Amino acid sequence: MSTSDLLGTTPTDDDGADAARRLHRIAGLGGVGAVLAWVCQPILVGVMAASDVPDAPSWSDVEAMRWNGSIEVLVFSGMGLGMLFFVLGTWGLIRLSAGEASVAQQVGLAGGVLGACAWFVVAAESFRLYTSIGAGLPELTDDAELQRLALDGTYLDITGAIILFAVGFTLWSVLLATTARRAGVIGTPLAVVVGLSLTGPVAGLALPFGSPWWLVGYVLSLLVIGCTFLVRSRR
Repeated sequence: MSTSDLLGTTPTDDDGADAARRLHRIAGLGGVGAVLAWVCQPILVGVMAASDVPDAPSWSDVEAMRWNGSIEVLVFSGMGLGMLFFVLGTWGLIRLSAGEASVAQQVGLAGGVLGACAWFVVAAESFRLYTSIGAGLPELTDDAELQRLALDGTYLDITGAIILFAVGFTLWSVLLATTARRAGVIGTPLAVVVGLSLTGPVAGLALPFGSPWWLVGYVLSLLVIGCTFLVRSRR
């Protein structure tokens, strides 16, 4: 198997090669940056667990962790921003090699952008509790159970936004495994990695009421492709 089969190809003319290196660097930094932002979330959850915050917190628990909102909005916005750079940078690479985009390819792009923007929704939903409107919850009721019910609505909205990411990024991943592979933007091994990551959402559909562990497949494929693009940007 040749190097191009493994990593993909790069245009050979000077202008095309320079543009490809720039786009590889943009997409690579975006992908790796999104993963680094994502890694902060399990760390944050671990810190909260060590602080004995209950799984179903009341307003007093939220108020005691007031710093959590600022950190989460930065983490989730970082994920969304990184993915936007990854998606649009990779789309630029596809266009360098594949020419005019078909409708199906544009649907894949829309899915990638939608998936990236879903993390901005997660960021907004996470921070809304820490606004002046959220701070009015104790004035509506001092019943801890009713407060937990209201807070659970926010957590359900966050989960819905994560599902929106999964739907959009699935469309984008199909584009990567097909069009990006044919255009030489990614090699066969990376296409296989992307294909394997698509099994995660299928398992999630087959196992309802479970944790969204299947997101890890998308994160790992993002990391692998991002690192590969950074290597290619230095060639």
